[in-house]
Amino acid sequence: MKKSSNSIKQGDAFTLGNHLLLCEDSRNKEMVAGLIGKHKITAVIIDPPYGVAAAESKEGFQTLAKNKAIINDHLQTDKEYQHFTLDWIEAVRPHLKRKNSFYIFNSDKMVFALREGMIEAGLKFGQLLIWVKTHAVIGRMDYAPQHELIVYGWYGVHEFLKPKDKSVLVCPKPNKSPMHPSTKPLDIIRRLILNSTRIGDVVFDGFLGSGTTLLACEQTKRICIGVELDPEYCQTIIDRFEKLTGLAAEKI
Repeated sequence: MKKSSNSIKQGDAFTLGNHLLLCEDSRNKEMVAGLIGKHKITAVIIDPPYGVAAAESKEGFQTLAKNKAIINDHLQTDKEYQHFTLDWIEAVRPHLKRKNSFYIFNSDKMVFALREGMIEAGLKFGQLLIWVKTHAVIGRMDYAPQHELIVYGWYGVHEFLKPKDKSVLVCPKPNKSPMHPSTKPLDIIRRLILNSTRIGDVVFDGFLGSGTTLLACEQTKRICIGVELDPEYCQTIIDRFEKLTGLAAEKI
């Protein structure tokens, strides 16, 4: 499916093989419910905006081919970020399987507000995982950050399938991404999927970005239901999927 950069608009939905993609705000409960339908979600693997305007500085784009900010990644107070977190969790919460898991990428600065939003939504804040990168990245802090946090939790009860895994995940950060300012490695996402889901299970990503979660689901025989607000990133997701699989996305 080849489209111009502005042909996808908010509200458009697509099938990508067994997966679903919606161009929309993941806090829109009605639209999210319509996309998910009768599916039940086993894992939420999600990389929401960190609320720190990380992609808005000039320096942050020196190695990026796509010079644009992440939608909703403007500076927010802790209380605003807590409400933001509550809103997107409440949109997906009714569609969870009884046993479910959440993996939420986040920053040192906003993780406490994220925790409060999770608790307010009824989630269990289970554990902090640390993704250690092989090199530091540009930031505003005194110490150049060489890690990101992944909050692991669940709603009600959960099941963990790889009890020997460790809380520190060492993996290189993708270099000079032309697709998205915060693209995550496929290896990390695959690992989380395998730890908490089985073949055929449904994984939800409400901030799908460049589509890494969807590609990881395709590779591990899971179903991804993804939401992404930015039409350009939706096109990137479609392009990556079609390149990987040779299948054509279809508008629904």
